[in-house]
This record gives sequence, structure tokens and C-alpha cells, in this order.
Amino acid sequence: MKLLGKPIRIKIIEEIQHRMEKGERIEPYIIYNSQSFEADEYRKLVVRMLNKLGIESKIFDVKNEKEAKSAIAEANLNPIGSIFLCRPLLVENENKLFDLIDPSKDADMLTTHNLGRLVEGDLTFLSGTARSVMKIIDYYNIEVANKRVLVVGRSISVGRPIALMMIKRNSFVSVSHSKIDIDQTRLMAENSDIVIMATGVRNILTPRQIKLNQVIIDCGYCEDGKGDLGFIPDCKAYTPVPGGVGPATIACIIENAFNLIKYHKK
Repeated sequence: MKLLGKPIRIKIIEEIQHRMEKGERIEPYIIYNSQSFEADEYRKLVVRMLNKLGIESKIFDVKNEKEAKSAIAEANLNPIGSIFLCRPLLVENENKLFDLIDPSKDADMLTTHNLGRLVEGDLTFLSGTARSVMKIIDYYNIEVANKRVLVVGRSISVGRPIALMMIKRNSFVSVSHSKIDIDQTRLMAENSDIVIMATGVRNILTPRQIKLNQVIIDCGYCEDGKGDLGFIPDCKAYTPVPGGVGPATIACIIENAFNLIKYHKK
């Protein structure tokens, strides 16, 4: 079975439109570096969906740390501002920029405060990709409690949030990544009920590790248009790339922006 993200994206958009009809608003600040291919692609996706929702955004093309700090400071002053930090920014001390963001405006959930709330078990603070994975699991009624889940990847925006979400969902979670011996990762994959790929590295797993009773969720996207797997797995259910996690991710990030402003108004 293909686990498609499009129906989830449609549902999220409808929910956001309903919230806007009731008066909820955000004013997005898109911060990116046009010299970064990945950041520019992310910017295009975010702006396209915001435009579809009728939401105007302010766009900052930053070339250095000073410009990035200035854009963040301006956004922080806006009571309904939301910051979409399109990475990599290719600027010095990029990671130190995260905690300059007001946590109530951190749509990508990168601040220490928001990550800390996720560690405490509050799934309000899931990153866009992790929220997309959670919604796919829920939409397709995939049982994760007491299941052996392998997360391959440990980034603060994808792998770690997904692992924390699965812990909250009472899964038996293992985490591997590109620095772990590949044979160990493959052995762990063979013995897992659910495998979630989130490294951006190809060929960690091969078709030999995939079992018929498994669920495979691929969060990766490479320049050839395929995911971390790079092949269609022969298994119980899987997210295709493109068409799986990706379509819902941007909608989830915009949903994060609305959720944070509402959360901090309580």
C-alpha cells in the first residue's frame, strides 16, 4: 500500500482555511539565501502554499549572519509574525541563529525552548517533517505502540523529533545514522516493524533488508527526485518519493505557525 501525503495536505489546508475564517492570522517572514539551492527550493514551496491560502509573506534574501539577525529581529517584533528559516543559509554560526528566534514564531521548531518542550513529550512542538510522519501514521491507521521502530537519521529537524514522537507513542525505538556501521544499521532494519529513513544519504538500505510485513517511511529527497531508499520497497506499506511525506510537510510547517501563535496566547 502506498502511503500518500496528498489527502493529508488537503485536509490540513481545509483546517487552516477554517481557522482563518474564524479570524486566526499569521504574517510569515521567509528567511533564506538565494545562493543555497536547498533553501531556495524550500522557499518556493512555502511561498506557493502560502499564496494558495491567500497569505502574503515578507521575504528576506540574506547573505551573511548580520542580515539574518536583522531579519529575525524584525520578525520577532510582530505579534503575529512567523519565521520560516530556509536552510542551509550558508552563513557563519547558522545554528546560533536558532535561539534568536522568539519561540512563538519558530515555525520550523528549531529553538532550544521548542525542542525542549518536545523532549518533555508535548507533540505540539513537532517539526514539519515529523508532524507529517505522525499524520501519515494516524491517517492510515498504522499501529506503532509496542512496535519495533528504527529511525535512520539524527538531525534536530527530522530524525530526533521523529524518534521522540515515536517514544511518546509507546514504540520500541532504535536510532541509527550515517556514522554507524552500515552492516549494523542493516541488521537493525531487518528486525524492525517500521523503518523511517531520514538521512539524506542513499544506499544505507538495499532491497535485501526489506521484509514483507514492514512499513517503510522515507523522509528523504535527493536531486534525482527519489528518496533515501532510491527504490520501491516490497513491503506491507510505504511512502513513495515523491508523493509521500513531502506533500504534507509544508502544510504541517504552516500549521505549526498557527499553532504556536495560538499556544502562546493562552
